[in-house]
Amino acid sequence: MQREKEKIRRKKEKVTSLLLAVIVIALSLLKLSDLHEVGIYAGGSWVGRCLYPFFHSGIIHATLNAWCLISLVFIYNIRLQRLIIAYIVGVTFPIETLSQVLPISALPTVGLSGIVFFLFGSISLEVRRKLYYQAWMVFYLIIGFVFPYTNGWLHLYCYLCGILSSLLNYPIVICRKK
Repeated sequence: MQREKEKIRRKKEKVTSLLLAVIVIALSLLKLSDLHEVGIYAGGSWVGRCLYPFFHSGIIHATLNAWCLISLVFIYNIRLQRLIIAYIVGVTFPIETLSQVLPISALPTVGLSGIVFFLFGSISLEVRRKLYYQAWMVFYLIIGFVFPYTNGWLHLYCYLCGILSSLLNYPIVICRKK
């Protein structure tokens, strides 16, 4: 009985991630003239803050983010609760405060990558080869700071929040010597 409930729950999560991916890719086909309407930036509206994960700068950007999301949900035990927390963390990025002290671009940020980076951080204790995984994540974070028009600070913030979430929710095993 419990296994059946787990299978149904996993199906719901997979269907949700597929539906979200289709929506993201479909929205990327819209040619928005001004990303300030749906992006996150210092001084931006709350509507843009809530919508920015769903809009992308192009079809390739949307497809890569959607593929990462689907891969994470299908491979790891990512529940809807974790997806919702990832969304909340992504839309609460403190861009107003950080733009005062860090070199954050005034251009609006769009894309699902904040949510994806939170999920990357949240699975950091679940992967088998932890050091290898963290080395690649450091590489990806550095890439985010090197490429223009990429909000590396958002990626870093979401990744660190994901790691903190993982640390707070991961069971601690105490090994006692006999």
